Amino acid sequence: MSTLRIAGSLCAALFLSIAPASADELRLANGDRLTGTVVSLSAGVLTFKTPNGDLQVPWKDVTSLTTDRPLLVTREGSEPQMMALRGAAGISGGASSIVAIATPEPPIVWHGGASAGLLATGGNTDVNSLRLDGEATARTPRDRYTMSGLVNRASDHSALTARNWTGSFAYDRFLSTRLFANGSIILTNDRFRDLDLRTAVGGGVGYEVWEAPMGTLSANGGLAWVRENFSTTPDTTYAAAHEAAKLDLLFLQKRVQAFHHHDGYFGLTGHDNLFFRMQNGVRLAIVAGLVSTAEVDTDYDRSPAPGRKHTDRTFSLTFGYRF
Repeated sequence: MSTLRIAGSLCAALFLSIAPASADELRLANGDRLTGTVVSLSAGVLTFKTPNGDLQVPWKDVTSLTTDRPLLVTREGSEPQMMALRGAAGISGGASSIVAIATPEPPIVWHGGASAGLLATGGNTDVNSLRLDGEATARTPRDRYTMSGLVNRASDHSALTARNWTGSFAYDRFLSTRLFANGSIILTNDRFRDLDLRTAVGGGVGYEVWEAPMGTLSANGGLAWVRENFSTTPDTTYAAAHEAAKLDLLFLQKRVQAFHHHDGYFGLTGHDNLFFRMQNGVRLAIVAGLVSTAEVDTDYDRSPAPGRKHTDRTFSLTFGYRF
């Protein structure tokens, strides 16, 4: 039951708060009135986003600017202040008194989900299985935090046939729009592989190869340290080269998602030190955030505990919620 409590913590409910957007209003000296979104004011030019594209408006031509959302406003001779502008009063003292406007960085944006799969039979067939998994990503313009957890447990006529869990955490610091520095840790326990705990800690650099409304592709690589603690055999520790990639594709008006995620750790020391984990699957949106996921997980270890196989594969069909 302790494993299930761990899974409950890893798959705890997450939230997403989204503030409704409202249009800004801009009035010009020639009488024109425009609605859209203030982007910035710099070097005497206001950048104003409209449905037809961005406009570059000389600040001296602005007579009124109304915003419901706070902006970072700098007046001549003053420090920047967060404020919402209210028509002509918002730029009192003349437009020339405001020398810069910036859009503040957005708050943390969360996305992710959790799912579960359960099989229970009785009578002549007595099989029970449980799978819980969850993931969450918190993103700011410069930082990304990704957490995930997975628990598998199964029994056949009251005899355990599967008992394992995996947890991971990754941090990405964006050095540019696409280039980022990366650090990660993966923890794995598997009773039937004689694996008390496998710890993989890595760091390096990554790149957002492709980012679009219909999908993303990112890759990263670097160096890592791996330690495998076994129940009945000597532990192993080694340095490794680490590479990882994530590909997500959306189809049919974003109702179907195909994904491929993998991490590889290739030993630089020792003999036959290598492990590789991969997740491939398809996720179908049902309604209101509810989804069904078919997934194949693969875990390969070139030097497993004596008497254990190199490769473990798990197929799962789960139902859950995405946000």
